[in-house]
Amino acid sequence: MHIEHATLERAMGRLASPNLARLGLSAALGEIVAALPALFDVDGAGVLLLDEEQVLRYAASTDAGARLLEAVQESSGRGPCVESLLDNELVQVNDMFEDGRWPDLAAVLTENGIRSVLGMPLHLTGAAVGSLNVYRRDTHVWDESDRRALGAFERLIERLLTEAMLGERREVLVIQLEHALAARVEIERAVGIVMATEQLDAPAAFEQVRRAARSQRKSVREIAAEVVAKRLLA
Repeated sequence: MHIEHATLERAMGRLASPNLARLGLSAALGEIVAALPALFDVDGAGVLLLDEEQVLRYAASTDAGARLLEAVQESSGRGPCVESLLDNELVQVNDMFEDGRWPDLAAVLTENGIRSVLGMPLHLTGAAVGSLNVYRRDTHVWDESDRRALGAFERLIERLLTEAMLGERREVLVIQLEHALAARVEIERAVGIVMATEQLDAPAAFEQVRRAARSQRKSVREIAAEVVAKRLLA
């Protein structure tokens, strides 16, 4: 589906109203993702945001399929939305079954009607702190209009996140983001060290750090500090 510029502008205009700004962050994110399926002609959409352990957690979704897409990646630490966050770039999956990057996840997702995914990182103060995604039940070649439209929604969500942080709201999601940002720099350094020493990509390096935290019953932030101090993962 090619998304016309005028259609995108009308959708953005409705969402950029003062009413959206007055909502709490969770409710505002819900309003935004609810608008995505009709515009993109997709079956579902969702937003994931980092917690203090740098794990993507559910923030908003349109349906059971979107929640499954988020839950599978939250538990495994892998998938298109995780990769979008860690590599800080748009991830496009035209056919999850044929893609080959996450074969174990693909089996679960395709069985539950998730075949194509488009994911984009969300930023706050310049750091990637989450992911915005849409999915379809059929194979789909995402085009430039899809990418441009998702980028417009990304910028809208980033403005909401910034306003919520500056407004010092004490909502659960705002507190979650505050903790995530506080831990982000050291964890990114640790992931970089593991990538260099173990010859891994960013998702695999982060999963090693996370696995070490689980096995040693420490927080990811504690393990990251040890990696940075020792220049290796014990």
